[in-house]
Amino acid sequence: MKIMRIAAAILVCLAMTHSVAAQNSRRTKVRFNAPVEIPSYDAKSGVMSLPPGEYMFQLADSSSSRHIVRVTDATGKKVYSMIMTIPDYRLNATSKTVMYLGERPAGSPAALKSWFYPGENTGERFIYPKAKAQALAAEIKQPVPSRDAAGPVATTDVVQVQTPTRTEVAYDPKLFEPVDAGDSAGVEGEAVQLASAAGGATLPKTASNVYGVGLAGLLLLGAGLAFRRTAYLGSRT
Repeated sequence: MKIMRIAAAILVCLAMTHSVAAQNSRRTKVRFNAPVEIPSYDAKSGVMSLPPGEYMFQLADSSSSRHIVRVTDATGKKVYSMIMTIPDYRLNATSKTVMYLGERPAGSPAALKSWFYPGENTGERFIYPKAKAQALAAEIKQPVPSRDAAGPVATTDVVQVQTPTRTEVAYDPKLFEPVDAGDSAGVEGEAVQLASAAGGATLPKTASNVYGVGLAGLLLLGAGLAFRRTAYLGSRT
């Protein structure tokens, strides 16, 4: 029984490792045809403007209810910003991966609102520095999540919501539902696959290691039973 418990524990650990790896593999390459603003906690303005071009969005941390999205150039080598996010949700999964905030005055770049991985209903809603979130909320007539702290992101930061009436309220996912229901502006992105260890070939979008993990667990269990039987027979000789 002890060996069986050890094998079961190993199987659980393998499954958890696979789940975390799958979440951290979320990467999307997107092309913007116009300048776009993203949160930048190091900039005095609270945002930075990305010129037209290709960029990579990758979920860098998924160990808590608050995630961190890394924004880089198309190669993934130059990091533009590390943005703290909160979970977002949409009713219908589509190929659209990046959604904008509402209309802004002419000449002002669109400010990114959220990112959804292709085919998924859950995504990442970007959190802006407080002062910028207040200005955006009043300008676009939408609630905007914010954080007080400046500098590097931390999952312990308190997240509030800035409203169009320039009031601050506690974070509640329901605050965003009325506006999100009619928000269709977005940019389609391309899901980026991770290269395999051998040969650098990419895996299909639907590829999964779940069956491999299950097989590994069964093999471990079988090995444990065989070892137990061998020990039992040895004790009788």
